[in-house]
Amino acid sequence: MKSRKEMRQEYKERTVTGGVYLFKDAISGKALLQSTGTIEKAKSLLEFSKSTGSCVHPILAEDWAAHGAEAFSLEILETIDKKDTQTNEEFKEDILALEELWREKTGKDKLY
Repeated sequence: MKSRKEMRQEYKERTVTGGVYLFKDAISGKALLQSTGTIEKAKSLLEFSKSTGSCVHPILAEDWAAHGAEAFSLEILETIDKKDTQTNEEFKEDILALEELWREKTGKDKLY
């Protein structure tokens, strides 16, 4: 069994992956574009919401209720890994810049 010190060190050395993603409604064709510092969080949020019947975001609530949770999927648009030399703030800025680029690419008519 690993000691606390070893587990803590492994946690610090893990790769942090952030990115930009869509919660996409297959029926309306619209999507909610968001970004996160941990892309796994988005995956877990959708799985949890589907299993509990709760909506992933208030903006989607009306369509979530009308179309059902199964109409929604997660589409990861782009991911980036945090560099060892980056501060958390620098990483966050990179992710927000990436989100802005994807907003421009996607177009407002397709987004909530």
